[in-house]
Amino acid sequence: PMKAYLTVLFSGILLLVGTTASFAIELAALDRVSVLMPKAEVVAILGAPDKVTDLEGLAVELYQIHNAAPLLSVGLFYEHERALAGNTLIFKGNTAAATLARLKQHGFRTLEEKGDYLRLEGKDDDTGRPVIVTISRLEDLTTVTTFEKAFYEQRSNR
Repeated sequence: PMKAYLTVLFSGILLLVGTTASFAIELAALDRVSVLMPKAEVVAILGAPDKVTDLEGLAVELYQIHNAAPLLSVGLFYEHERALAGNTLIFKGNTAAATLARLKQHGFRTLEEKGDYLRLEGKDDDTGRPVIVTISRLEDLTTVTTFEKAFYEQRSNR
């Protein structure tokens, strides 16, 4: 169920990536954003998103990234416009192995591995809160999605 949900979510983001405006956010600013941060605080750090949409009851805000290859874009997920529930980073190419290695260095453990899909559990490096990270590949793109653990579990039990 959650894997299917993430696939739909990912597909929706891919469709929107090509239609976003050309506004670039700074990577240093992006690093200051963490799960459960209030939306107003996220917008104060990153500015207005390039595109806003609703996907499966989540508000999704998309930011196009420039001059930070292989990172192409970022999607931020809010449930009912409140605190940040999760984010997706979309990379060009296969960055899955490098991402997995880095997460394991930071204490993440693998919960599931099926082909081009990985699910890990660990703690947010800024807040120490538990998070679930999924890494998936589709054609020449890799997505790394992070959700606050309680939010992820609530959505996966629907």
